[in-house]
Amino acid sequence: MGLSIEGVDVPDASVLKRISAKLYWDLKLNSPLAYKRGDLAVALSLTPPGDAWPVVGYFYKHVWGVIEDYFSKSGHRVDEVLQKRKVVLANKVMYPDYGVELALDAQVIGHVVYDIRRGFWRFRPLYMTVARMVEEGVGFYAVTRLEKLARGFVLKQKHLERYVLPRGDEYVALATRDLSLLGVGVPLRNERIYVLKTWSSRPYGILERDPDWWEVTRLHEEYLAEKEIEAVSFLREIHEKYRLPVVVSFSGGKDSLVTLNLAVKAFGSEKIKVLFNDTGIEFPETVEYAHRICERMGVELIVADAGNAFWRGVSVMGPPARDFRWCCKVTKFAPTARALKNLFPSGVLSLVGQRKFESMQRALSPRVWRNTWLPNVVAASPIQDWTALDVWLYIFRERLLPNPLYYYGLDRLGCWLCPATEMGEFELAKRVNESLYSTWEKVLQEYASENSLGDDWVRYGLWRWVHPPKDILRALNLRETPVRRGARVTWKHSGKVMIFEVDKPRTKLSGDRFSNLLHTSRKARSSAKRVEVERNKLIVEVSEASQDIEEELARVVIRAFYCVECLECANWCPTNAISLNPNGGITVDEERCLGCGICQRKCPIAEYTLKLHGRFTSG
Repeated sequence: MGLSIEGVDVPDASVLKRISAKLYWDLKLNSPLAYKRGDLAVALSLTPPGDAWPVVGYFYKHVWGVIEDYFSKSGHRVDEVLQKRKVVLANKVMYPDYGVELALDAQVIGHVVYDIRRGFWRFRPLYMTVARMVEEGVGFYAVTRLEKLARGFVLKQKHLERYVLPRGDEYVALATRDLSLLGVGVPLRNERIYVLKTWSSRPYGILERDPDWWEVTRLHEEYLAEKEIEAVSFLREIHEKYRLPVVVSFSGGKDSLVTLNLAVKAFGSEKIKVLFNDTGIEFPETVEYAHRICERMGVELIVADAGNAFWRGVSVMGPPARDFRWCCKVTKFAPTARALKNLFPSGVLSLVGQRKFESMQRALSPRVWRNTWLPNVVAASPIQDWTALDVWLYIFRERLLPNPLYYYGLDRLGCWLCPATEMGEFELAKRVNESLYSTWEKVLQEYASENSLGDDWVRYGLWRWVHPPKDILRALNLRETPVRRGARVTWKHSGKVMIFEVDKPRTKLSGDRFSNLLHTSRKARSSAKRVEVERNKLIVEVSEASQDIEEELARVVIRAFYCVECLECANWCPTNAISLNPNGGITVDEERCLGCGICQRKCPIAEYTLKLHGRFTSG
């Protein structure tokens, strides 16, 4: 049984633990370990799935800056409690918005989180940090006279023996008098504290050594060599089995970088090609990086370019959302499928940088599989069982050049305005290219104004959901505001007459255009007896009034007048009867068209519009 967080079904803790990365820490060398080595290696306890990565570059400065700011507000310095190590791991944790837990000296020291309501970064001390704060009397802390601490309890002033509380709502370290129980809370009015989390006191240590990442990498030389040998052997075996041309799906991220390097070692640079999907909303830095890496490694780069399909889609569908991802099919699937079908009509072996620790879906995926939307594509991941730490250490070992965006704290790269992004990640990304987000915010503000959504809809990133999750709304003290998304077409029928009201179409309302697209549905075409256009209305007289006919006609209307020219329909046409119309949208070669209706089901604009409004969700 799972729960829903931020529009995504999340498995319970027992499921997450089964797929958690197993990381360790060498107490003598003060080094994180991707595997257990030596007698002084202890398991590193992280929040599942524990796929931690190195904190480097600007992000290193950022997290330490947040921690330093937290202690400075109490008149103290961070070095009174924590040693500023060179090697720090970050691990994503669930918060109403962005949050990472930080590990150094073999233990978690706390969380750096983005406060979505107030729009700033906060440090939440945990475990060893809390113990040190209470013992040394540093920072914001409170020691209670009570023998127990419990989550949800409110500590009143009479319960406190000694304390230093913030004027604002900074996190407060908590402890019982004997330090057997520790916790963290937030201040309330009248010198009260709400207890957020408690735990039994545990041993901690401040380790002596302070290695850098090159030293950590050298410790893993034999381990990484074995990982490489296994992955290269796997790639050669898969290629021998299927005997297909090889293409590496390159996103510009760390995982596809490692996959590309392994493929070059397995086959040589001259025997592979690289496919990069330019969605039109990639970071410019990523597009430039993809070209630079392929040139550096001597491999041919193929670009599956979506052009301006996303922006055409926004004009019809409104902003994409976590529960309304029309964008993926328009900007990713359609151009990628088109490129692969054109270049590799007989099939291809696609190497992807997929890892099981990234998501439940990927954890359940096999290492080799057939692509569900392109059956001729065999996909394989040589790094399916690698952790993020494995990947980064391999990058360091091979002296590969990672995408510079990682140094800003972005742990997953892709479309810069992806609705799956946390607001905290947007704030980090603005340090890279603020002008991109200024452009997007203007689009969102115009959409909010047109739909009477208010400033909060943009400010708090509520556009990222059609139905924002309750925990987000509670944290912001807001209610859900209904908003229409999708193609703006409505319809009703009276007997055997259907009336479609078409609002803000991308192409001019025309009976001829409708009749042309009608050829793609044999069922709808045989039923439609008469078509009339009256201003913004399309009136269709049918011989049979049924839900099937209603659905087919609705799809034809959406495809005829709201097409964003992604050509996903053309990818699936068995007779190549679909092409772009010079006046916008698509046109159908009526002599070639079989009326099979496959393209009807593959149009993402029609599919997502109808699903969103609870109409005909069988496609």
